[in-house]
Amino acid sequence: MSRFAQTVTPFPVALATAFLVVVAMIGGCSSTPAGIPADAVVAGLNENGSTVRLRSGQMLVIKLQSNPSTGYVWQLVREPNARYLLVDGTKTRQSDAERANESQIETQYIRFVAQEAGESTVDLNYVIPAAGPGPETRRYTLNLVIE
Repeated sequence: MSRFAQTVTPFPVALATAFLVVVAMIGGCSSTPAGIPADAVVAGLNENGSTVRLRSGQMLVIKLQSNPSTGYVWQLVREPNARYLLVDGTKTRQSDAERANESQIETQYIRFVAQEAGESTVDLNYVIPAAGPGPETRRYTLNLVIE
């Protein structure tokens, strides 16, 4: 017998492996950043001014378009009450369509985690951080009920 034995992968195993590679590649092309659980509540521009219900421990993701090349970003007006809602970070990502169009527009994802039952509000301004808000500043408000 040869010193180097040839390994033959059975066809079903090879097919399953190829399928997993394709699924991973498609998942990698998603425009939603990693780390957002399937049960997260995602609120966008259409939810501005509305009330959203969350369970304790559930993630809230506010998904808004921004143009960081101009210096503008969505920024918290004030930190929410940590008893009810913890800030979990911000990421920006360009969708495949935005990238294909060579757009400067990106999607900003602002994440929070609901804590104990209660009510809170998230207020955001679309500003150049060093300049601060002005009379024409775009605003975003989301009222939260945590159960």
